[in-house]
Amino acid sequence: MESMFLGAGALLIFELTADMDGLGLAGRLTECGAASYAVSGDCPRVVCECGTALHARVAQIVSGVMTREWLQARVVQRVCRTEPLWAAEEVQFHALVEISEARLKSRLIAGHTLEEWQASLARALMSHFGRSAAIVLDPFVRFRLHRVVVDLAHRVRDRLVASALEDEYEESLAMLRYMLDEHPLCEAELHVYVTPDGVWITDAEGGMISDEQIELVAMQDDDVTSEDLAMTLLITRSPWRIVVHDAYPDAPWPSFSETVTRVFGDRAVLCSGCPTCRPNRSRTGCRERLAFDHRSSRAVRRRLAPEVERTSDAPVDSELGKG
Repeated sequence: MESMFLGAGALLIFELTADMDGLGLAGRLTECGAASYAVSGDCPRVVCECGTALHARVAQIVSGVMTREWLQARVVQRVCRTEPLWAAEEVQFHALVEISEARLKSRLIAGHTLEEWQASLARALMSHFGRSAAIVLDPFVRFRLHRVVVDLAHRVRDRLVASALEDEYEESLAMLRYMLDEHPLCEAELHVYVTPDGVWITDAEGGMISDEQIELVAMQDDDVTSEDLAMTLLITRSPWRIVVHDAYPDAPWPSFSETVTRVFGDRAVLCSGCPTCRPNRSRTGCRERLAFDHRSSRAVRRRLAPEVERTSDAPVDSELGKG
């Protein structure tokens, strides 16, 4: 029967994998004017009867399915295989968000937008229609979209890590607020100066604030940073008002300024640019923190690792758009 279809020259046969939605694909092809139906079995397939005038539309619909449903499924599989500790439902959610945002924002994936990859795949399908009426879709697309799957998998993993860090940060904020509630409010105003070189605290008159006992404990722990010391001082002093002089607006997330404002709420205000912090602010953005400020292993100070260059481990087309 299949040989008769092929001999007629008016049929296209798309062989699917078990997880592909054959009924959905057949329905979309029928809507565009092609007579299509799904055939179940060990090798599910979609049979599409149409003239050559509809080949371009058929290729567009099939490539659209493969760069959406198929692509999302393969990205989820790859992430779950390389990061087995993440829940599959969470991986699926972040994969859906990443792919949707990539389309809406025309974000480059492996050097091209998803619309460009879809158009390239459609051209490859059109070229194949002229040579054979039967196409095994999974290997056909896997070869051409390998770099896309790899790139998206890395991006989804970054989303998962960022989400986990944000959850840890929120837990840290809750703990700091609890500790703050244990200290009575003090009728004092303190000023916090945040710079790329560290953090220090003064009173309203500009006198340096320190605590020998806290510093003595800190000296016994190499992971303690100037930010940790400053937060401990602020919580133990529990001032009624904190003025934050942020001379490091480009600090990596979560910045100390953000942490102070979120822990102390309305008691913390940002300086709009006083004579003391304005010169420091003009120098920010190009200096790195001292090594001492990078040694903390606490969850609140963790940072996302910089993205490394990603390479493909399988051959791909040398030019986008070649079949």
